[in-house]
Amino acid sequence: MRSLLLSLLLLASAGCGRQEEVRHYRAPKDPVWRMLGAVVPVGGATWFFKVPAPADRLDPVRDEVLSFFRTMRAEAGQLRWTVPAGWIEEKGNAQREATLKFGDLDPKLELSVVRFQGDGGGMLANLNRWRGQLGLDPVGEADLAEQAKKLEGAATDVWVVDLRGPNRPGAGPKAMAKPAEPEPPARTHPPSLDDVRGMFSFERPPSWKENPQPSQGRIFEFSVDDAGGSALITLSALPNGGGTLADNINRWRQQVGLDSLNPSELVKAAAPITFIGSDAWLVEAIGKDSAILAVAALNPQFSIFLKMIGPPATVQAQRGAFMRIAQTFQMKGHHD
Repeated sequence: MRSLLLSLLLLASAGCGRQEEVRHYRAPKDPVWRMLGAVVPVGGATWFFKVPAPADRLDPVRDEVLSFFRTMRAEAGQLRWTVPAGWIEEKGNAQREATLKFGDLDPKLELSVVRFQGDGGGMLANLNRWRGQLGLDPVGEADLAEQAKKLEGAATDVWVVDLRGPNRPGAGPKAMAKPAEPEPPARTHPPSLDDVRGMFSFERPPSWKENPQPSQGRIFEFSVDDAGGSALITLSALPNGGGTLADNINRWRQQVGLDSLNPSELVKAAAPITFIGSDAWLVEAIGKDSAILAVAALNPQFSIFLKMIGPPATVQAQRGAFMRIAQTFQMKGHHD
């Protein structure tokens, strides 16, 4: 995503982007994050399974995840498992063997599956990598037995790791020995809007119409009409972070005629989601006459927002289409 970051920053510095006015509020207290993972050595390779989520979402499905881990088995030197009823297994990509999605809430909980040759860097190194993602201090060999426990009832060795911490873990798994990504070559001229637009791919819902000349500050602009009225969908990037999550939630609520939320209420006003390979938040603000559905990928240097605004009936009717395009948005040639 580094090349996208560079292009968006250059585009913003060239004056092609326009930062919306942001009002400041006290940021909400971050939720406690939980990571439930498994390490499974089979056939000269090591498999890593990980599902990170706010603790209040992961706690109720812990037993379901452990039951899935118990289906692990070695067949002809390969690891096999059984997908539970109601779960969806998606094909892998350059970094993942597979992704499994489950849970009653939308967005679904996401369990990543990664395979490394050999020991994948060792149990302790990977445990401390996961702990670091959660904002926890590393541990030593003496603590390993307490941190990674063998799961009873599985047909092969499955070591379970169950961690809680203050930080949201990163979305994408990384190999322990993978070399650092080289910095992109410096550009002498700021990219045009068409340059940036050309870096994205997505699946546009058939009923959505794209405006090839979006308003200033927007990368993409779509509209959709149905019986409830017209809704506008935009993708924009703002430099300097674009405000905190609390800033944006309350700004969107004010735009649809809703009261601002206090810090304790803001904690439950956004759901974690992955967007264009980055951690993001899904926010809904449904007012009497207007509604907003937004995905916010916040970054200190720039933030990306996918936003739909329109009559409540239209926004709610188009929610499925909005979630689908959010899941298909990616950089060309880049996968999570």
